[in-house]
Amino acid sequence: MKSLTLLLTATVASATLACSSGKDMTGQGGGAAGTTGAAGATGDAGTTGAAGVTGAAGVTGAAGVTGAAGVTGAAGVTGVAGTGGSPTGAAGTGTTGGRGGTAAGGRGGGTTTGTGGASALADPCRGTALPTNGHYVPAGLCARTVATGQSELRQITFSSNGDLWGVTASGQIKRFRDANGDGVYQSGEIVNWATTGGNGQNVHIDETGGFLYSGTSAGVRRWAWSNTTDTGGTGQDVLTGQPAGSGHPKHTVHVWDGWMYVQSGSAGNVVNTMAPNYDNQRSLIKRFNLSSFTAGTPFAWGTGGEVYADGLRNTLGFARDAMGRMYGVQNGQDDVTYGGTDVHNDNPGEIVARLDAGSHHGYPFCFITQRINSITPGTPVRSEIFAGNTRDDAWCQSTTNVTRPATFMQAHSAPMDITFYTGPFGNLPDKWRNGAFVSLHGSWNRMPATGYRVIWVPFNADGTAPMPTNSGSTTTFPYEVVLSAGNASGSQDSTWNVSGGEQNVRPVGVAVSPVDGALYISSDSQGYVYRVGLMR
Repeated sequence: MKSLTLLLTATVASATLACSSGKDMTGQGGGAAGTTGAAGATGDAGTTGAAGVTGAAGVTGAAGVTGAAGVTGAAGVTGVAGTGGSPTGAAGTGTTGGRGGTAAGGRGGGTTTGTGGASALADPCRGTALPTNGHYVPAGLCARTVATGQSELRQITFSSNGDLWGVTASGQIKRFRDANGDGVYQSGEIVNWATTGGNGQNVHIDETGGFLYSGTSAGVRRWAWSNTTDTGGTGQDVLTGQPAGSGHPKHTVHVWDGWMYVQSGSAGNVVNTMAPNYDNQRSLIKRFNLSSFTAGTPFAWGTGGEVYADGLRNTLGFARDAMGRMYGVQNGQDDVTYGGTDVHNDNPGEIVARLDAGSHHGYPFCFITQRINSITPGTPVRSEIFAGNTRDDAWCQSTTNVTRPATFMQAHSAPMDITFYTGPFGNLPDKWRNGAFVSLHGSWNRMPATGYRVIWVPFNADGTAPMPTNSGSTTTFPYEVVLSAGNASGSQDSTWNVSGGEQNVRPVGVAVSPVDGALYISSDSQGYVYRVGLMR
């Protein structure tokens, strides 16, 4: 045993040295262990050695003394593969475990993210290539069409097994399952799973609770869900009585930590029947404690739940980051003036709002400046177009009354959705980690037109984000364009068509696949779905 102890001590020391020097130690160290080098009782990578005490795992051995994924990382071997899947994640190629490997499940199975190499992720450049001179993506990335003709497809999401889900504006809930693994959703791989009856905006899959949620004209319904069920049936009402008349009728819904969060947009451009107080029925997000829900007795919008955040004109997209912080993107006021002057072309900024319990966000009393004289970008000011507004700039600039935005986008670009890039990693640029993808539907109230693209917004570790800056007549935004009109020479901020494909691309949904780690984008012009990822 003394010699074995010495061998292990020397081996771990060499692996530690390799980590500190940045060298690749895969396949080195204790050498092949023959048939005795089984994968160890714990099955974990790292210093406890998924490859066994003596290094490589015998005739089926993993790579070297450092374990399947290197000294610091597990190789995803504990991932549940689901039906027909493989439980083993691919090892990384170096001591840091590579980038974003997965233990990928079979179609309809489960997936667990590990720290293996990017080669474990499917090639994001499968599918129909967009014409080279007819679109823009950053250098080194590709854009592919993966679904067509899905009507006015709104927001999209993924279940953990890799199925893509979405809902059309008319309320048709769809499941997309790439059964043959070719990276494209053929008609036979798309199922009309349920219907909301109208007013479709998003679906949220609560896998822990076993339900799929979606907004309706009157509130929210849910359906019993599993990845083996091909139809949702009629479902059950969870929330009723929610207004959906004039103005902004969509009801985005998400479920987190036992709470159901539901958005309600304003009844018009600048409307509030409860002034001088914030509206408690529209222009807000309410939440409902699902532990108190009784089947057959839905929550009542007017009297149930609690106001979570208000003063939000139309926050169609909201999401949480890796730390559980909630953010939403807002469509701001139209036709604003300031000091009696029309400033609407570059105001208000379309905000990314940090959504905390009890936060207020200004609408309709205030709007967020993008470019007005010497006013600092991102400053709340009084809305002059709200008739009878008794608030002033000082009231708007008090953080007790109005929460400052995290950041903002170009006025009238119409953000529809937001999602944070929290993995799996390897098929998108590393610098995008923990930032947010935002879809911009495009303007109707600005000349020249703006939006019609997807952007990446950087975020700091503390949840803050950089603000745009002004210089003369130009606003510089900190975000990067991910997909838009243009070509290899650069992005163009304008409407655009795909030659031989979708006409008038208008992004709505953004979602990162848990299986291939690429970004998927829906457009509601003609119901196309696009995928963006790194070329190999």
